[in-house]
Amino acid sequence: MVITLLVAQTSKRLIARPCVASVRSSSTSQSGCRIAIARDIPDSFVDAVVAHHSADDSPVSLALAREQHHKYLSKLRRHVPTICLPAIEPHPDCLFVEDTVVAVGDTAVVTRLGHVSRRGEVDSIKDILSQLGMNVCDMRSDGDETEGALCDGGDVMFTGRHLFVGMSDRTNDRGYQFLRDSFSCRGLHEDDVISVPPVVAGKEVLHFKSAVTHIDEHTLLAPEGKIGDDVLKSMKATELGYDAIRLPDILSCNAVVVNGNVVAQDSTCEVSKQRIESACNERNLGLTLVNSSELAKKDGALTCCSVLIGV
Repeated sequence: MVITLLVAQTSKRLIARPCVASVRSSSTSQSGCRIAIARDIPDSFVDAVVAHHSADDSPVSLALAREQHHKYLSKLRRHVPTICLPAIEPHPDCLFVEDTVVAVGDTAVVTRLGHVSRRGEVDSIKDILSQLGMNVCDMRSDGDETEGALCDGGDVMFTGRHLFVGMSDRTNDRGYQFLRDSFSCRGLHEDDVISVPPVVAGKEVLHFKSAVTHIDEHTLLAPEGKIGDDVLKSMKATELGYDAIRLPDILSCNAVVVNGNVVAQDSTCEVSKQRIESACNERNLGLTLVNSSELAKKDGALTCCSVLIGV
């Protein structure tokens, strides 16, 4: 079911008026996004979990993080209506909403997050997805808290042709199997849900998408050097028909593509920005730059801060 965006938002409830349409939209890539979900930064953000140190190891400025997040949302709203949910103070990482759900077309899988401290972030996301008319599958029904399916959405990338699921410290094989089974039941071919070995995720970077994202159905952003070589090989990117724009700055490899526009990192690396700009111009894609350097101190990147919904 596609949700017509006659949306009334209040502090407690979002009311959406549905209209009947195709169960599966003509494009399930994030380039066909109808609405985005984000969340405010809690005061507790300074205590968020950190698995990898950023280039800047100075203490997090909550004021600067909120300023950058506000600018991110403002620029995202140029391209798609965006709901921003209230912060959850007991959960310092809650603004990284991407990890709570994997959405393709009219189907969403809410996840059992890999870090136990974050698992209380999921219920409110599940509620909003149900209100938007999504078909919601709950990964938390698979096994128990210690041996069941695990997945952070930051390990999952849907390019419009394939759903890549990166294994990591936060995402396991049962999580991959749950995603494969859930989405193959809703129209995505089982062979197009691809498990990616943990060659960089959980090692050099926290999540799979910390090292690679896409800007269209055939083009990836990936780092220069061995990290990029390893992640592209692990994906079988060449065999699957993907080109890669190689960037010297790994943070710049994380970008959001929404409705024909790329929201990319306003990096201090001019070469990375120039290469992304050239790639967007060649593909007739819009480009918006935003700085998320303060969020990166807590393993955050641009895709982390929103969930793109295609219904």
